[in-house]
Amino acid sequence: MMRWLAFLLLAACEARGSAADGGLRVVSLHDVTTELVVALGAVDRLVGVEDPVDISAETATAVGRVRRVGDLETILAARPTLVVGLHIVAARDPDLVARLREAGVEVYLADPATLDDVYAMIRAVGTRIGAGTAGDELARRMMSDAAALAPPQPQARRTRVFVYDCCDPPFTAGGKTVLGDLIARAGGDNVFADVAAAWTHVSWEEVAARRPELVVIDAYAYAGQGEVADKQRAVRAISALAGLPTVTIPLRDSLGGIHSIEGLARLRAAIRSGS
Repeated sequence: MMRWLAFLLLAACEARGSAADGGLRVVSLHDVTTELVVALGAVDRLVGVEDPVDISAETATAVGRVRRVGDLETILAARPTLVVGLHIVAARDPDLVARLREAGVEVYLADPATLDDVYAMIRAVGTRIGAGTAGDELARRMMSDAAALAPPQPQARRTRVFVYDCCDPPFTAGGKTVLGDLIARAGGDNVFADVAAAWTHVSWEEVAARRPELVVIDAYAYAGQGEVADKQRAVRAISALAGLPTVTIPLRDSLGGIHSIEGLARLRAAIRSGS
């Protein structure tokens, strides 16, 4: 607890010191970067955020009065000098990113696929928002916490894991996701790790054929998707999966950000309990 309080004080002091330049105006277009900017003590530089999907209560309070943005017009209305987010922003609307850059706005979109990529993203965002020291410290702390959660020795038998994000046909994690890396670090194997994609649709028949032993369910509410109970019912409706244990992971723990270590801890506990 004392180490965490010391880190928050460091982040706050660094952000106050850098604020003297007065020129940095940050818009965040993804929950992951919104939480990161807040954690690094630079909430005073946020002039716009995209509507959150799954952020912590602390972050929600911190950005409660920050302008909500979405399309190009609302983003430019916030007069940002820097826009941050994840690669999904460019995949969803490449024209938006191009237009922002044409307008002279710096755009940084991270594309983490491993926990190491998360550490690099934290440092990169920290540098860009004038909180480099706090970013380095946060990355080091997360690396230390991740090492403490690593299995003490290589496991002879690893648990086969299926990630159920949503939908029918099921939407799941492929081989290029932070969640897949967390599963591996926790002692499991993502059954769709061989798919050269991040998040992808598969069929229930494919899921059953890969013989998972544990189901990870992403918990969040977005665009009319069902609650966790609905997702559990969908899994149990498949005879080959009906008897499998499940573990619920908040979306913010699985996408690659400041909550990644919490996700790793949840996965490690679930795999240990079933081994």
